[in-house]
Amino acid sequence: MKTHAYNQAEKSRARAFTLIEMVGVLAVIAILAAMLIPRVTNAIDDARINNTIGSCESATLAVTDHYFKYNGFNLTTNGATLNPSALTRFDNILMLEGLLDKPFSTKVGTNANLQVSPGGGYGGIGYKLDGTNYLTTNMTYVVEAVLTGVQAQDAYAISSRLDGPRLIALSPNVTANGRCAYQPTNGGTFFMYVTGH
Repeated sequence: MKTHAYNQAEKSRARAFTLIEMVGVLAVIAILAAMLIPRVTNAIDDARINNTIGSCESATLAVTDHYFKYNGFNLTTNGATLNPSALTRFDNILMLEGLLDKPFSTKVGTNANLQVSPGGGYGGIGYKLDGTNYLTTNMTYVVEAVLTGVQAQDAYAISSRLDGPRLIALSPNVTANGRCAYQPTNGGTFFMYVTGH
């Protein structure tokens, strides 16, 4: 009888993990998690930036279709005139025309707006598409995406993807060349040139 109890105790001890084996397994899991978490975070950030750029490209197509449909910007809809100086949401007009499926939105920032601005856009200052010359002299209207609540590193990432390293500012806090402009004040406002005519 004692032999049988002794054999069962030996078998259960042989099947159990030792403390050192458990610590080893947990250490391997911790190392794998530490390697994966930054990659997952980077993938999520890349997806947010790609979503913003994709939304801007969709808006560009819709605005171009609108422009060629009316041979210019039709700033009236349902009898109401769109006032460019009031910076009205232009995506609502594009949705009424069936050119956009949903309001302009992005995964970057807290609020996104597609607007028609008189002159060169960006608060009347204009964009430097070539990095040196402003658009104000040859554009009647500029359609731009305005994103509020944008962090500087997101603005820098979008700008570098749209304009390349040649046109981005040296500091990630301010971007003022190319198709993008960033104002770090008031939580960060990011302007993206969509198209102009």
